[in-house]
Amino acid sequence: SHTFTTDLTVGSTGSEVVALQRFLVSKGFLTMPVGVAMGNFGPMTQSAVAAYQTSKGISPASGYFGPVTRAS
Repeated sequence: SHTFTTDLTVGSTGSEVVALQRFLVSKGFLTMPVGVAMGNFGPMTQSAVAAYQTSKGISPASGYFGPVTRAS
């Protein structure tokens, strides 16, 4: 379990992004390609966040990991 404390978007990097990606993988929203390291918030992560947002009824499902998405 991880408590997210920062907003994340395309271009974000670091341990918060790794935690987000692990969460998205565990929920089936993200599949990391072989050889691609976690820790960079790119288009694949953005799409996965948007899919998660849609599943939770968060609108707009922009792929931006901000306060509303963190609260869910």
